[in-house]
Amino acid sequence: MESAVLALENKSHGQIEFVIADVNTPEGSDLARQYDVYPIPRFIILDAKGNIAYSEIGPQPREKLDSYIAEVINRK
Repeated sequence: MESAVLALENKSHGQIEFVIADVNTPEGSDLARQYDVYPIPRFIILDAKGNIAYSEIGPQPREKLDSYIAEVINRK
């Protein structure tokens, strides 16, 4: 999973910050509660203002995530 996230991060050319939250750590658990990250996995894409632009549960195809990311980048 981390390699897929790294590939998406590289593709965004620094326009998007990616965070992997390990819900088994205090920091990850806090972040998961803040964004209601249950069930796991859950993909949440925030816009530049910190609002949830997309939220999907379960594994997502790379093409779908690429599409969501492109839409959020182009909303500026």
